[in-house]
Amino acid sequence: MRKVFQISVLLLLYLLITAKSCDNQEQADDNLDQTRIKLTQDSVRSTFEADTLSPTSLVAFEVMAKIKLSDFSDYLSIIYDTSVAGTFREKAREMIHMLFISENSLLLFTNPDNLTGKEVTVKQLLDSGKKGSFKFGRIIKDSIRITQTTHRISDSAYIGKLSFSYIPGGQKSEESLEEVAANGTIGFLVIKHKKYFGKDALRIWDVFLGNPE
Repeated sequence: MRKVFQISVLLLLYLLITAKSCDNQEQADDNLDQTRIKLTQDSVRSTFEADTLSPTSLVAFEVMAKIKLSDFSDYLSIIYDTSVAGTFREKAREMIHMLFISENSLLLFTNPDNLTGKEVTVKQLLDSGKKGSFKFGRIIKDSIRITQTTHRISDSAYIGKLSFSYIPGGQKSEESLEEVAANGTIGFLVIKHKKYFGKDALRIWDVFLGNPE
């Protein structure tokens, strides 16, 4: 029960820090922003500034990585939808860049027969629609799994790997998912970096999709 509580607290802090929106940030309520900043500042020092991460914290960051992959699918769908206003599509593109350590990060996609694979960068996915670009479709949300648990690679970085199922590009219906679903994998990193909260800057742990370069 204690472990579940700790993970819930970490996830709450994460959502406060990275609450997503495609609305203009300038329209956000100032009082809510200040409350969010104060709560985050008070909690983040003891939770996210540690020199090492506990097993419980690593599990929480793995959950965060899964959430970010789900967000990535949502944002990519906005970019692909030509009926959506250009400003919203551009905002979704910006949000995707914030999810990844680099636009050169690789995703591995397999065909529905699971016999062949294709490595695609985030940049190639964002360029979908151009000649020769790759459009993979929509990730099936409850298919996202941790296939490589998080482990440390340096004083300020941990890595892990996610797998997922997706509906290949061009498939308009979500019917008969078992027949059309294909698989993919992507790495993620938990790194310690500088993050600004109002006028203050803290070195905290955060999770990003992608692979180290």
